[in-house]
Amino acid sequence: MSHSLLRDLPLLELLALEACLRLGSLARAADELSVTPSAISHRIRQLEGTLGVDLLERRGRGVVPTEAAAARQSELSALVADFRAATGALRHSAQQTLHIDVTPVLGATWLASQLPALRRALDLPALQVELSATRLPTAPVDPRTDILIELVAASRAPGQIRLFGACIGAYVSASSPLTTPVTLADLQTRTLLRQTVVDWARWCVEAFGQSAPLHHGVTLDDPLSALEACLAGGGPALLSTLSAAPYLDSGHLRQLHPARIDAGHYAISLTERGQLKPLARRAVDALVALAGAGR
Repeated sequence: MSHSLLRDLPLLELLALEACLRLGSLARAADELSVTPSAISHRIRQLEGTLGVDLLERRGRGVVPTEAAAARQSELSALVADFRAATGALRHSAQQTLHIDVTPVLGATWLASQLPALRRALDLPALQVELSATRLPTAPVDPRTDILIELVAASRAPGQIRLFGACIGAYVSASSPLTTPVTLADLQTRTLLRQTVVDWARWCVEAFGQSAPLHHGVTLDDPLSALEACLAGGGPALLSTLSAAPYLDSGHLRQLHPARIDAGHYAISLTERGQLKPLARRAVDALVALAGAGR
């Protein structure tokens, strides 16, 4: 059976030895490492047993290195100093990194554009944001995630904060021959695109006060796929108003009808990991403020 180097490395024992050598006292070493003096004694005995050599001698209330320990003290002190520095660098990096899991539409349209403002609000120009724009309802949470932004129904789960409402509208490529506002009869002759969770029949009731059989349809797994198909001339699509807005502004999409479906709202919350991270809590407050300011 192979042995793990990390499992066999007596790290705690070496830290105890280095502190004893530097401070000259089991009690002071125990205080620095936040353990009891007996725990320090136990670690030193374990290390002496592993190495087969005495490392410390008691002198009054303190300790001094044996010849064997003194020969390696400077080397051990340098290694521990490097270890502390590397640990500090990792901690600093972690404190300036956020992992946000967000729905595809909100991640691609709103959140990505807010990152410069978020860095300014947190006064962290070097803030690193790991953005996963793949959040789907009921999907398990990535253990690396600090902040979740989800599309939810009217009721919110504990810990969720509302960002802003979500609406669905009907759109078509600007080059489509369909007239606007579209009629129900026109829709019945077209191939209709929709995301899995969006219902054309419901939109028709909102737009025309009635629903009728819609004969041709293509269902796509995510809203961005529906958007791309619509832009490519695949047919009218039900799309998030957030995802459609840039393409309406640029003239690549047209709104088929002013009717919109209320699709709930986007909510932001901290994961268990994020609750332990002060930066994540500050980031949630900043994003809520940016959403409220219409950024």
